[in-house]
Amino acid sequence: MKRLIYILLLISLSCFAYSEVIERIVAKVGSDIILQSEFENHRKQLEQMGQLPEGTTDLDILNDMVESKLIIQSAKDKDYEVDEFRIRQMVNSQIDVQINRFGSESAFRRELSNAGMTLSQLRSFYEEMIREQRLREMIIQNEIKSKVNVSDIDIEEYYYENFDDLPLRPEKIEIGLIRVDIKPTDSTLKAVRKEINRIYDRVREGKDFAELAREYSDCPSSSIGGDLGFFGRGTMLREFEDVAFSLKPGEISGIIESSFGYHIIKMEEKDEEDIRVRHILKMIKPTEEDISSTVEIVKGIHEELMQGADFYEIAKKYSDDPSAEEGGIIGEYSADEYPESFKEYLDRIDVGEITEIIREEMSLFILSKNKFVAERPFLLDEVKEELKEYLLMHKQVDQFGKWIKELKDNSYVEILLY
Repeated sequence: MKRLIYILLLISLSCFAYSEVIERIVAKVGSDIILQSEFENHRKQLEQMGQLPEGTTDLDILNDMVESKLIIQSAKDKDYEVDEFRIRQMVNSQIDVQINRFGSESAFRRELSNAGMTLSQLRSFYEEMIREQRLREMIIQNEIKSKVNVSDIDIEEYYYENFDDLPLRPEKIEIGLIRVDIKPTDSTLKAVRKEINRIYDRVREGKDFAELAREYSDCPSSSIGGDLGFFGRGTMLREFEDVAFSLKPGEISGIIESSFGYHIIKMEEKDEEDIRVRHILKMIKPTEEDISSTVEIVKGIHEELMQGADFYEIAKKYSDDPSAEEGGIIGEYSADEYPESFKEYLDRIDVGEITEIIREEMSLFILSKNKFVAERPFLLDEVKEELKEYLLMHKQVDQFGKWIKELKDNSYVEILLY
């Protein structure tokens, strides 16, 4: 696996220094050679990248280089092509990073000169390294990844065959949630409906639609007379579009209700696919009185819970969250897995306790650490994706080994390191 992971890694484009080494051939790969200087510089790069695991030998490194040569040769033989413009962009980006690191281009050039290099040499090195990396990625995608697949049956078989060796799911905490949305009351809805009816009466009286939109609409388009410009199907809410596209130029709709509120639409222009309309919108949104009323309701719920009421039953009764059907249970978590929005509140309480009331936009929340859930084996569905990735990598390693062996069998390879 070590070799495949190396092949798939993106190169680290860090600055390096040339060393004076004996120019001798350490390996022959088909029509290519690997020089001692190439080998030494490659080893130094791996050290800088932190990609030299303990126990890695010079022969391991050289074998990786040989395999890389074989891959590049195969890519060239199959006429793979890389985007040279994109390569130059990547090189320029990396050069800019290095220049910024040293403060200026002149300081960077001085550092390169001290290392026995020119900026042109570094640029050429980067270009060649990136070009080879892109070729490796392309051919490995086609020769390895595209030929490997992991089925649900593979995953299920591995899970049950290795069940006793799989790690246990650690102890977690069951988290409950009650969410109460701040909604307009019936009196608020009636007031908005009364207002849109009054506006509609003025529209029917023949008042200028654009002027009415400027004066009364809650949509940002009010500043331009409610003009929404040209749009095609799939752009607006379905209930809005269904009516808008049915209108004829100059025609005005009745009152339409959507999730935003109440609309009145006027058709301005229409072609084969697009339409241009104006609209007046009166949004249905909670008043300050509605908000205060909801807060008082949630305070009462919180007090019930503090008095010992059953969290599950209270969630079923009051929560607007889909989890209400399950007694407010949203999942089992370890401390580092808490939902990000509520982590700071959950960190403050112990198991068996509830949080303070939390407001997020137009919803109020109460969360509970219901109970500890003991350590247990993972269910198949809980580890399915992880097992799929593991098996995929395992099959890729096997496929890579077979493919590389075939390349070696069909190429001339000679190791001359020792």
